Amino acid sequence: MFDFMQASFWQSAFAIITGYLIGSIPWGVLLSRLFGGPDPRTVGSGHTGATNVARNVHLVAGILTGVLDMSKGLLAIWLVQQLFAGPWLMPLAGIAAVIGHCWPVFVDFRGGMGIGVSAGLALWQFPMIIPFYVAAYLLVNYFIKHQARTVMLISAFLPLMLLPFRPSPATMALASGIAMVLVIRWASDFNRVYD
Repeated sequence: MFDFMQASFWQSAFAIITGYLIGSIPWGVLLSRLFGGPDPRTVGSGHTGATNVARNVHLVAGILTGVLDMSKGLLAIWLVQQLFAGPWLMPLAGIAAVIGHCWPVFVDFRGGMGIGVSAGLALWQFPMIIPFYVAAYLLVNYFIKHQARTVMLISAFLPLMLLPFRPSPATMALASGIAMVLVIRWASDFNRVYD
């Protein structure tokens, strides 16, 4: 049996696939249809996240999208931990859920920006850094005045924000993986002109 970070190859593969598929559930698209609105990929920013759904479909649909998106990573980690032991399955499932949300297999790999899923994971695994992240975002965006570039910059420092709290290696891996995915995802909006 192949041993990877104290988890077997098949356990790791299950965690990644499960996380990705749960993350790929396109709640923004499904709720937009339920509320009789347009596909969020065809309006506004073109993303399936809560903000675009709230702006272009319905506020309630946007709120529900946000709540359900935040639950994706939690559900993925919880399910994997119910089946297998080992700390390293947690970051694998969580990071995969963020990737699935950003590039969902069920809707042509056109999803959200990863903030909702990442926020849900942060609330569960390292809630103490959320105030620092928000404060840093507000400060940096005040000067840069560009959402995508601000998120990329602040997200890159996410693992460093966690260091003073002495996280476990698995938790640090989760934070580092989230940071990498967010930087890559928001790079697509690097030159976007916001209304």
